[in-house]
Amino acid sequence: MIDYESVLIKHRFKYKKSLGQNFIFDDDILDEIAAAGGADGKTVVEIGAGAGTLSRAIAKRCKRLCSFEIDETLFPILGETLSEFDNVQLFSNDVTELGIETVDMLIGEEYIVIANLPYYITTPLIFLFLRSENCKAITCLVQKEVADRICAENGGDFGALSAAVRAVAEPETVRVIKSWEFTPQPDVDSALVRIVKRDGAVFSDELYSFFKICFAQKRKTLVNNLTTAGVEKQKVLDALSALGYSPTARAEELGAQNLKALGETLKMV
Repeated sequence: MIDYESVLIKHRFKYKKSLGQNFIFDDDILDEIAAAGGADGKTVVEIGAGAGTLSRAIAKRCKRLCSFEIDETLFPILGETLSEFDNVQLFSNDVTELGIETVDMLIGEEYIVIANLPYYITTPLIFLFLRSENCKAITCLVQKEVADRICAENGGDFGALSAAVRAVAEPETVRVIKSWEFTPQPDVDSALVRIVKRDGAVFSDELYSFFKICFAQKRKTLVNNLTTAGVEKQKVLDALSALGYSPTARAEELGAQNLKALGETLKMV
């Protein structure tokens, strides 16, 4: 068992709030995350290796771990905490700058994502991997309120984010992890979310943009939101009717799949 905090002190590491660095040191929780993500025998991509705490839990189970870390001051620490593993590749690239096509090319095979995501870039990273043809599932730690929005099927939390994820994948909250399990301790609790992509489903910027229009003002009808965005009213009415919905329907009434179908009928996705 590694004393991570002693290793960090030895290397004079300083946490960078700007990078969303909040580490977990509890091996039981880390192993639970790796197991819930389905790491056994798989190729895994990790975003934010940190001190290698989650990396170790994944590496013990997976076939191959490709871990991305942009804070180069952590590389000497990772060299120590991951020294016993020969199935780990470390990358110093920012995946959002690389783009998903380049990430897929670097990995070169089907993979899953398991990560303790930095809070400030959670949604862009999830959307990045939903665009991938090679990524089959994403298991990640996010702020609990974001997890609630991602996994919502209806009600107040169901919105553009929920619809965008559910249009191409099946999300679920695995468990809540309290703020005090992290160092430094964040202000809010986190949740472990597992997002399994649906075969053949394609995520796009156009899809998300359409959902944002549909939910622009949640109390307004779809007809109002879409016509405000410049869509011809009769086209919206005809498309809703074809799906079996009334002219007064709101976005949350349709759910993700019917909203996607609406966007396809209107040729907006």
